[in-house]
Amino acid sequence: MPADPDHAAAFTDFYHRERTRMCRFAAVLSPHLDHESAVQDAFASAWRNWPVIAVASRRAWLVRTIRNLLVDQARRRERPSELSDEVVARQRGTFRILVQRHRDAEAWHELTSTLAAVATLPEHLRTALVLRFWDFADDEIADVLGCGRDSVRRYVSEARAKVSARVGNEERRVRGKGTSTP
Repeated sequence: MPADPDHAAAFTDFYHRERTRMCRFAAVLSPHLDHESAVQDAFASAWRNWPVIAVASRRAWLVRTIRNLLVDQARRRERPSELSDEVVARQRGTFRILVQRHRDAEAWHELTSTLAAVATLPEHLRTALVLRFWDFADDEIADVLGCGRDSVRRYVSEARAKVSARVGNEERRVRGKGTSTP
């Protein structure tokens, strides 16, 4: 455990800056699992390993740890295809955590439909898309996924196309193709 006050201050700042983002990332990645527990366990592990985690890799390290914890949970729990009332209720609660309820029913429906579509993506596409949404750099996403930057860009593009097709929002996807990120 870090004894150095500088480590404690750096960790505290990191925790306060990243906690909400990591909870939301985990909720989108696996809404049917206990994402809050995974995030807390990952931060506890980060605290224990804080001095040896490279500064530039801390967010990526935390995301990888959260993903691994969620995979472990999924192995111990029911299969995603076995949706019980409890799992469905937890997913609805997750959507409330992720986005504030809009007064406009159409906007609320589009948001929840989009989140449901994201949940159906293969894990690598979902991870790439969610991390891009949270402003992770291509290098950080590549570090998390264990792939190259070009693969990250391809994954994000493919994820956006699949979500747009599922939600029925093809015109947004087409407009997005013209605005590529360097």
